[in-house]
Amino acid sequence: MNRVFVGLVLAVFLGALAAPTLAQQGTADIGGRATDEQGAVLPGVMIVLTNEETGVFRQVMSGEDGSYFVSALTPGRYRLAATLAGFRNFDRRSLILEVGKTLTINFALAVGALAESVTVTDVSPIIDVTSTEVGGNIGTSEIVELPAPNRNFFAMVALLPGVQFVPSSQFGNDTIIASGQAQQGNNVTLDGGYNSDDAIGSNAGGQTRTPLESVQEFQVLTNQYDAEFGRASGAVVNAVTKQGTNQFRGVVFGYFTNSALTAQDYFARLNNQAKPESSLKQWGGTFGGPIVRNKFHFFGSLERITESPNRAFNFPARPELNFSTVEHREAWNEMVRVDHQINANNTWAFRYLGESSPQIPIIQTRRTPTIQGTLRSPAGAAAFTDETDLDQTMVGTYTTVLGNSRVNTIRASATLEHWYHGSICVRGQGSEDVFDQSKCPPTLYQLTFFTQQSPEAQGPWDRNYQLQDVYSWFVPDMKGSHEFKVGTTYHYTILRRTIQTHMNGGFFFNTDLPFDPTNPRTYPERFTLRVGGPFRFNMHSHTIEGFAQDKWRISSHATVSLGVRYDLEVSPVDETGNPLFKDPHAYPVDKNNFSPRLGFTYGLGSAGRSVIRGGYGLFYNRTILGTLQPFFESGKFSRSFEVLFPQDTADPGPSRGQFPTDPTLVNGPVINRAYIDALYPAGTRLRNTGEVMFDSPNRRQPYTHQVTVGYERQILPTMAVSADYVRTTGRDLFLQRNLNPMIRANTSRTGPITRVDAFGVLGEPYNTKVWLVENTGKSQYDALNLQVEQRFSKYWSGRASYSLSSSRGTTLNQLDQNFLQVGTNLNLDKLWGPVSVDRRHILTLSGRVEIPKTHGVNLSATMRYMSGAPFTILDTNNDADRNGELFDPLPAGTYSGTALGALQNVK
Repeated sequence: MNRVFVGLVLAVFLGALAAPTLAQQGTADIGGRATDEQGAVLPGVMIVLTNEETGVFRQVMSGEDGSYFVSALTPGRYRLAATLAGFRNFDRRSLILEVGKTLTINFALAVGALAESVTVTDVSPIIDVTSTEVGGNIGTSEIVELPAPNRNFFAMVALLPGVQFVPSSQFGNDTIIASGQAQQGNNVTLDGGYNSDDAIGSNAGGQTRTPLESVQEFQVLTNQYDAEFGRASGAVVNAVTKQGTNQFRGVVFGYFTNSALTAQDYFARLNNQAKPESSLKQWGGTFGGPIVRNKFHFFGSLERITESPNRAFNFPARPELNFSTVEHREAWNEMVRVDHQINANNTWAFRYLGESSPQIPIIQTRRTPTIQGTLRSPAGAAAFTDETDLDQTMVGTYTTVLGNSRVNTIRASATLEHWYHGSICVRGQGSEDVFDQSKCPPTLYQLTFFTQQSPEAQGPWDRNYQLQDVYSWFVPDMKGSHEFKVGTTYHYTILRRTIQTHMNGGFFFNTDLPFDPTNPRTYPERFTLRVGGPFRFNMHSHTIEGFAQDKWRISSHATVSLGVRYDLEVSPVDETGNPLFKDPHAYPVDKNNFSPRLGFTYGLGSAGRSVIRGGYGLFYNRTILGTLQPFFESGKFSRSFEVLFPQDTADPGPSRGQFPTDPTLVNGPVINRAYIDALYPAGTRLRNTGEVMFDSPNRRQPYTHQVTVGYERQILPTMAVSADYVRTTGRDLFLQRNLNPMIRANTSRTGPITRVDAFGVLGEPYNTKVWLVENTGKSQYDALNLQVEQRFSKYWSGRASYSLSSSRGTTLNQLDQNFLQVGTNLNLDKLWGPVSVDRRHILTLSGRVEIPKTHGVNLSATMRYMSGAPFTILDTNNDADRNGELFDPLPAGTYSGTALGALQNVK
């Protein structure tokens, strides 16, 4: 299999090089037609596009039908100059080329001498009349001058319709939800290079945080993107960093706040706790300029952050544990970029971005294992963990112009992360090489909180390497003009993991009372422990992407976009012990992922100010490697795994006022290591008696069907409005079923459980759940997206976006499990309903005003409104369907919470 795969990689990539190719992501295009004043086409017109800030230029000649096209341009402000013997020169300036968009500029030459010129100063067009894509662009002025929570550019992404901003309490982890899909389903690129996390997707935004002052602009594609884009179910975020210009220029910035400007936490105020001294200091600068004017430029940025946000926790059952404190985070972020035009036909660029961000301590909640199914807040020492993180991304690009109508770009990039997240106890032991979580006290999971010690201890690094090649070729006068583009991308990813989580053990209680050796109700009823020592593994993944597309301009009004894309993922998994595989090396590879794309635009009128657009496409999502990790960690056999005692259900003693009888619980919250070591000797390959997760031989990549139709109109020289209807239908989504379902003897929480090989595939007894990852999930998203955009003019700019949407499904995230399964009945109809990211109404308003005669003093504001997220109230004290899962939705009715400040009269 490996030889075949290596041969396939070489064949695809070398085949792409044979027809010169290069990547366009992170660039812009311009095209149009040259005519005389009577409308007759003019072939042979020399057209020169010059970046007004860098002096870098490209030149082409109009074809037999008068058309021209210039691709793979760095976004920015351009000047277009056209010359032809017997006609006056044509000169148009301040054309704004935005990332990922095609600007259409038709022009007419007047008869006259070459020495005479006609200079046009019209405002650059706002809309792309050739694009079927749904989304939008955010430029430098909005990024820098609008208020951004946490100063993260993902807050700006959510200015566009259909996008939700998801701020994070953790440093640099802000992200978005787009088109009703999971936040892990977005694809983030920076300067055309990959900037996503293969382990968790875009759950934490981009892999390496990009400072606001370093971003020139970005494009967000939420639906119906061209065939060159893929590996996403949500949005494609296509960002571009700033570059140096012909002038030395720089920015110094500072952002500071402290407790005087920060409100006291609600729970701290409620419990009359002292207000901690929180603070935020964020400062830095950018500087760029010419190395050689008009040819060679540099740009760099440096940012320093120190932050101490306040945190407060409230424990109604144990008020003495209430506390209010601060976290501490810091970061150094640096970026360097160089761009060089060697000659008229060859340019190269390189960019490095890195951030080191130790966070000591941080305070977070942890979702406890599904045996309890509840979220507990940490208390005491358990609240304190820390994380060290070094993120880096780099990309190099070489672009070659081949003749008058072809462009080739090669791009190589790398995304690197080294991280470790652990408890204060394990961090105090020294370096990662000597960490031993088993030396730390156990975690005590009370009914509503956990205390004594955090169970966290894991790391350390991820690596992704990408090689990309895309070739574009403009063909005029072939029943219209054609913008052909083909390309391929190869990714190699390796994840290395060392996991010690729960090597310290964890005791579960059915009370919030402190442990009392004389009171059986305060004894633990269940215990978990990672046995066998740390779990260490490496995961490798290979991905090939290929695409071909044609933007066919049938006439000056009509454009048809045709494309096809192919995605192949090869992630080797050892299937030893999996009864569904005869050959443990025959891991699934989904080889038929061809996705067609079809779109159209039709311009209304001759001015190019109104366009109707629509399309259909098939879009394959990428498999998050975190979805595959349990196949390594939780197979039938393992050297390290988490075990539950008792395995089937909680010890019934403590809830009845009796002492527990399980050997791991009889001494209270004290680990009986001699007993456990005898059962699970360290250093040997063991039968996993914890939860098992199996791969499916038929596992496939999830995908969506997308249908869109929309209208956009430029109503003023600097204002445009748009409306788009979107339908996204998800199929083959990952959803896990239990091959070893449970039957509880009664509906009580501690009722005895029996397990059965209900599907007849296991062939032998298993002690607990056996999850199978398969493609039985589905979803549906419908939305009406509306937007008004006002470019900066006459001292103001603004944007308003609104989305009316509905998001339904049986699953959302790739590791979702089916807790409503009863025996062989998966009850998928009961799972279908609003998903957690469903927001009926999303409204965003933003704008800025420059105060006249102040040399740039601005007033700006952003406002967001979203409908509340849906939720389901679950009964975790009774097992109504007796399936062994304490995960039963309550009957329809009206419910009110009993805690102070709880929700009331929820229907």
